[in-house]
Amino acid sequence: MDGLPFIPGFRFNDITKQYFNLSPQFQWKNGYSIPKVKATSIGKSVLDVDTVLYGEKFDITGYDPTLTYGKAKDDPKPIELPNFVKFDRKCLSFIGYTKDTVDNSPLVTFRVRKVKITYFLVDDTIAIVESAVKNAGYVQGCVLKRGQIPNPHREGRYWHWSDFNVGDEVSFYGIIYKLCGCDQFTRKYLTSMGVVVADDEPVIEDPYIVIRQMTLQRETEKSKMSSLASNGRFAEERLRNFFKYDAMALRFYATWNSDISDSTEDKYFVIIYYLTDDMLEISESKTMGNKCELNQSGMFLSKIKLPKNWSNLPSNFPSIYLEAGVDEYQEYYGIKDFIIGNTIDVLGRRFILYDCDPFTRDYFKDILKIIQPEPIQPIKLNDSNLTVNQMAIPPHTGIGDPDDTRQNCLSLVPKPPRTLDFVTFVLNASNKLRYKLKMVPVYEIDNLRDFIMEFCLGNDQMCIVELASKNSGFIQGRFMSASRLRKPGTSVDENQFYGPKDFAIGAELYAKGLVFIITELDLWSYNYMNENKDMFTQDAIDGAKRFLESKNLLSIEENVDVDVDVS
Repeated sequence: MDGLPFIPGFRFNDITKQYFNLSPQFQWKNGYSIPKVKATSIGKSVLDVDTVLYGEKFDITGYDPTLTYGKAKDDPKPIELPNFVKFDRKCLSFIGYTKDTVDNSPLVTFRVRKVKITYFLVDDTIAIVESAVKNAGYVQGCVLKRGQIPNPHREGRYWHWSDFNVGDEVSFYGIIYKLCGCDQFTRKYLTSMGVVVADDEPVIEDPYIVIRQMTLQRETEKSKMSSLASNGRFAEERLRNFFKYDAMALRFYATWNSDISDSTEDKYFVIIYYLTDDMLEISESKTMGNKCELNQSGMFLSKIKLPKNWSNLPSNFPSIYLEAGVDEYQEYYGIKDFIIGNTIDVLGRRFILYDCDPFTRDYFKDILKIIQPEPIQPIKLNDSNLTVNQMAIPPHTGIGDPDDTRQNCLSLVPKPPRTLDFVTFVLNASNKLRYKLKMVPVYEIDNLRDFIMEFCLGNDQMCIVELASKNSGFIQGRFMSASRLRKPGTSVDENQFYGPKDFAIGAELYAKGLVFIITELDLWSYNYMNENKDMFTQDAIDGAKRFLESKNLLSIEENVDVDVDVS
């Protein structure tokens, strides 16, 4: 039945078939599932001759694949990478030095400058960088920027990597560099190119740097030995004083000793002198005498070893950017300097000692064999006896505004000058007097120019605006910004400015080197004049009234005086 053909509508089943299971589709190898070559069908029945079984039994002996697939193609040629890809970020690095001749020096005749020479394989360029040396005395860093350098030994050619080797001398623009070593990549690359690379050589030391290091080392060792000796003696003495004078301090009472010409309020202080380390601190007191009361936050000077002259420093001390320490001052206040009646200098301030406590008086008598004088009564200056000289304001220098100059003379910290009253400005900021001006002609064309002046009653500032006029050639707009205008012929130190009493019909104003004449005013300004007659002159009010009457701007009721019989 296996050889019978399949006819549509008919099929031949094997009635003896008992198994209809499906064989596995995959097999496992090294933990991966691989498709299984099917050799059996459903129920493990053998497949026919057209399946893979036929292919496995195919004899390939003497089979020529060119008859089926044709002639095979040649192997592809390898792709050659360009230089900018092959040599990207690949450099040859050499370590070397050059010598600089030193003239007129008693110590050395030359200086050694260590450099690093980098050769870029991608474009045959060279860069030279000098390693930084502290306090070398000359400019360091990039000596030669990256670029191709002509080879003086080969005309028309640049330096190539084949010209470099450890131990050679190369000349770049007249400067000779000695190559003393290279890195591992450079050595490996040159060896692969058939170059025999010599062993690294030591770079010679700079003779000046060697001399300087030896000098610094000797000074360091000397100072270290001296500091150890002094610190040992100081520590021993300090420890002895600590056990002897622990919790013992001397108390002095002082007052601020100021000159009569520059008197200040009476201030009293308490000076605590510590016997342990000869340090002192100063606190401010509310009252004087032994029953003084210290202020809550009245610390005038924290605990410090006080120098006698705080400005006496060595001539080579860099006081511009460095504060003086204990080692810079030569002389400090000691216990024998604190005698009743003496004056001590505390960082530029003079304090007079007028009393001390009983323990301090007994200590001087028993230990130092010094008898302290009797207490001194400090002089109390009354306000009636004080004479303070009034400092004169210097004249204006012509730079900036005079108000700014005056304010800088009154205060150490610059502050903006106060030129107006804030309340007055708020109440009168919107009140403005308006006048029409006519320029006194300098040229004939100036007769066509008209101006409007506004005066703000809040800050006494005035501004002038030019009106438009046909074919005048002048641009309309702001002629003078809002500012206080100083009167002509007055000094800048007198502070005399134009005000409401200077404005009247026919009055002249001087602004920006030009002369203006007031020709008109508005009705609001006239009404304000009548309401505040103390701010204007009577002639200005009468002139304004005559001008408005000529223009028929005043009502009849304002021109007629009406008498009312109150009885």
